[in-house]
Amino acid sequence: MPVKIKRVYAEPDQADGLRVLVDRLWPRGLAKDKACVDLWAKEVAPSGDLRKWFAHRKDRWEDFQRRYRAELVENAALDALCAKSEKHTVTLLYAARDECINHARVLAAVIAERSGRRAETDHPDEGAVEVSSPPCFLHELDPAWLGTESRDDSGETVDREADDQPSHKKTGGPE
Repeated sequence: MPVKIKRVYAEPDQADGLRVLVDRLWPRGLAKDKACVDLWAKEVAPSGDLRKWFAHRKDRWEDFQRRYRAELVENAALDALCAKSEKHTVTLLYAARDECINHARVLAAVIAERSGRRAETDHPDEGAVEVSSPPCFLHELDPAWLGTESRDDSGETVDREADDQPSHKKTGGPE
């Protein structure tokens, strides 16, 4: 079964399957009776020290992923969550505002790796990109690697960004 991720504040859906909150702290402003959470697995969330250090800073994202994966290596709660994901569709719920830089993405990728299945995101094009490469980071990848670089009629690589930049030439006046 797939492993999905979704903000806990988003509308629940029957396709969510088992809804598991994976934050160490209960989400602000969300009543427990209205959360539609089947399981609160705070034991699989990053440690308090790691969470505070990370602070959802993009410049710490790569290091955070490495550190969080290290915390998950011998996590018994993760093993239990992996076992549940073998029997049910599991949606990992998180409260972070940033849909691309959050621990639920790392956790979904780890569960998918351990189980040999796929992980899905809460983006509309969720089938096109793996969790480990969220759509919001695609612009940072090398176009040659993606196979999306453009070539002109002579076969030379065309710089799309240069074509997209506005012209700074003055118009209508002497040069």
